[in-house]
Amino acid sequence: MDLAKSGIKILVPKSPIKSRTAVDGFQSESPEKLDPLEQGQEDTVAPEVAAEKPVGALLGPGAERARMGSRPRIHPLVPQVPGPVTAAMATGLTVNGKGTSPFMDALTANGTTNIQTSVTGVTAGKRKFIDDRRDQPFDKRLRFSVRQTESAYRYRDIVVRKQDGFTHILLSTKSSENNSLNPEVMKEVQSALTTAAADDSKLVLLSAVGSVFCCGLDFIYFIRRLTDDRKRESTKMAEAIRNFVNTFIQFKKPIIVAVNGPAIGLGASILPLCDVVWANEKAWFQTPYTTFGQSPDGCSTVMFPKIMGGASANEMLLSGRKLTAQEACGKGLVSQVFWPGTFTQEVMVRIKELASCNPVVLEESKALVRCNMRMELEQANERECEVLKKIWGSAQGMDSMLKYLQRKIDEF
Repeated sequence: MDLAKSGIKILVPKSPIKSRTAVDGFQSESPEKLDPLEQGQEDTVAPEVAAEKPVGALLGPGAERARMGSRPRIHPLVPQVPGPVTAAMATGLTVNGKGTSPFMDALTANGTTNIQTSVTGVTAGKRKFIDDRRDQPFDKRLRFSVRQTESAYRYRDIVVRKQDGFTHILLSTKSSENNSLNPEVMKEVQSALTTAAADDSKLVLLSAVGSVFCCGLDFIYFIRRLTDDRKRESTKMAEAIRNFVNTFIQFKKPIIVAVNGPAIGLGASILPLCDVVWANEKAWFQTPYTTFGQSPDGCSTVMFPKIMGGASANEMLLSGRKLTAQEACGKGLVSQVFWPGTFTQEVMVRIKELASCNPVVLEESKALVRCNMRMELEQANERECEVLKKIWGSAQGMDSMLKYLQRKIDEF
């Protein structure tokens, strides 16, 4: 189908879901707060804030942010200057355009003309400071903050934090709206899971920033590329989904999901591939694949009938029925539902309890539960992706997706 001749314009309607509305839970954190380094600001945590709060204490907005800490700024190395350096020369050297570094300040104040001599002086002062600190009682409250701060990671579309015993992955997409999934987002999630599988993390907590958990595939992204070379791009998209889903199937450590808001399409179908799903009372779940003009994905053709029965699974996969958090819990898609005001607190308390368990016990327990499912899920994933590739590569599939977008534009 030639879009230029058809007269259909692809517009991007504003979603009725406000993905950046500040509400309770994980969604109370905005990307700006999560990644202050992009703004060139220092992020420090006071010892009083970094201290562990009692289990019964209610955390206010931003309190969990203070507890988790953030990645410390690492100043670049002092530039190599050949030959002796005068005090006048040192005054002109800056770091990141923000004035002289502490090293250069010391160099200028001492009037030193030799870098090695200055380094010796600064090192001696630092050693004296450390010796003085040793005489003071150690504050155990600082250990939590430092450990979290030193192990933070930075991505573009996700936020990854190495916590005490587990890895926390938060969807915070900048290349798509409402935490939708495109190949770039899926690759970052795969990378974070691969890292967590190899390090000392006992489990993974998956959640999202904003008021939406995940809106499934980014159809605007896909259609823009399908119009160029439909068969080639449909193959690439199906391959990206296949690899993404297989990463969840093959992950050996427990994956815990905290669903803070709507989970649609692939964002809902991957939930049964995880081990425990906790939901906010405001969350809801929907897989309207026929409305999108595509077939099911994420092994939902196997897992949905297993956990909720054939009738309920068909109602979701074929007619796109929307489930509330309580309904999803009743059907087995969700483990527990928590009140929005205490959602983050409830999740973190339970995560820390799990993270205190023996890692071998956790991994072997998951292996026992999933031992007979891996091959079946991988085969189901392969079948689903082959059908998706066939639909996306056909003119009828393209028309269906265009009609879906046109209806969204008309509704807007």
